[in-house]
Amino acid sequence: MGGLSNLAVMGLNLALQAEAMRRSDRRLRKEERARRKQLVARLEAERREEAERLARRMAAERARAGAAGVAAGASFEAVLKGLERASEEAIEDRARALGFDLQALDRVFRDRRRRNLLERGEKVLALGRDLLAPRGRRRRLLP
Repeated sequence: MGGLSNLAVMGLNLALQAEAMRRSDRRLRKEERARRKQLVARLEAERREEAERLARRMAAERARAGAAGVAAGASFEAVLKGLERASEEAIEDRARALGFDLQALDRVFRDRRRRNLLERGEKVLALGRDLLAPRGRRRRLLP
């Protein structure tokens, strides 16, 4: 009968550990989603700021060209196109950086999930060893 109660205790411990791991996995996924949202929100804010900077630079350039009397023509259009191109490149650079940040985030959370899985496996093995150990070497599962 003692073996049966040990088996029941082991089953209870496994069920408790499985529930703890599910909670840990949910918490980890929630944290990962929150970090992803932060990164994407930061990029969107930087895009808006860049668009505002571009609008200010173009307005200043138009005012400067208007004051000089050259607010029309190919050279003025080239200056405006250059400002637009520089702004687009800045946004593309930030988007590339976001891609690298997301890849790094994936690696971090993949490693954390793998570490959690290894810890769970070690705990299950320890319970199995305790159950199957010779009578004199068994650890008590309950105080």
